[in-house]
Amino acid sequence: MKFNKTYLILFTGMILWGLYPIFTHRYILGLDPLLLVSISTLIASVPFIIQLIIKKELSQLFSIKILKTLIFVALFTAIGQAFLFIGTKLTSGTNTGLLLQSEPIYSLILGAFFLGEIISSGQIFATLLMVFGAMVIVYKGGSSINLGDILILLSPLTFQISHLIGKRLLNKKVDVNLILAGRQFFGGAMLLFFAFATNKNAISLLSYKIVSIGFFLGIIAAIVALCWYLSIKKIPVSVASSFLPLTALVSLIASVVYLKEVVSIQQYIGFVLIVGGMFWQTHIINNKV
Repeated sequence: MKFNKTYLILFTGMILWGLYPIFTHRYILGLDPLLLVSISTLIASVPFIIQLIIKKELSQLFSIKILKTLIFVALFTAIGQAFLFIGTKLTSGTNTGLLLQSEPIYSLILGAFFLGEIISSGQIFATLLMVFGAMVIVYKGGSSINLGDILILLSPLTFQISHLIGKRLLNKKVDVNLILAGRQFFGGAMLLFFAFATNKNAISLLSYKIVSIGFFLGIIAAIVALCWYLSIKKIPVSVASSFLPLTALVSLIASVVYLKEVVSIQQYIGFVLIVGGMFWQTHIINNKV
């Protein structure tokens, strides 16, 4: 298989997804995480809703037939986003980006059991190598994992469940814009409801700063989501997810350049393991066809 447009789109999404937790960690400080994630998720739905309006298909967003499945896509997306935003406020930006690399493990397990995807032993070991590289970077001797780290680890699991449900809609030829519009709009609405339910003073926290940051993060999330769904429309979820450890490299580099963190020898070893796994995975994919 030659490197085609699908993998270029996937690669772009992975780069932006690597930057996303770094930006989120940078801007979440001093802000209500639930309110910020609500705004950013709702804003992420706007480009897709506009596409539906242009195509005169907005009414399908509220079709009971599609909504029965779409609401669960939105629910698990909302949970994952909440875990990510709350978790990154409680841990470091680097940990946020690197702990998200647990997603390929979830993808392999869920894809095999629920989608019947065929996964070769080489693909499993290549993915494990990349994930192990990410874990090497995160490991800090005897330090314990805090609540933020646990929430970040749970976030990819809920995202993968959302992807699997969304894949069912794709298999039924449901338009990608419709799935993403519902995923972000209904998910954002759920988060906004929860933000106000848990904080009666949430309305007083609304400001130009939180809206502008929410807009910035929402646009990035929209592009990432579009790249992801365009990719899994063409290739298995497990194959697409095997490229997620690339975001560890991006997150680490962004942590150094943007957050001014220092890279240790241990982290360089993690780099080598991740890149090695990436090359191995690419070699396996290229030999499949």
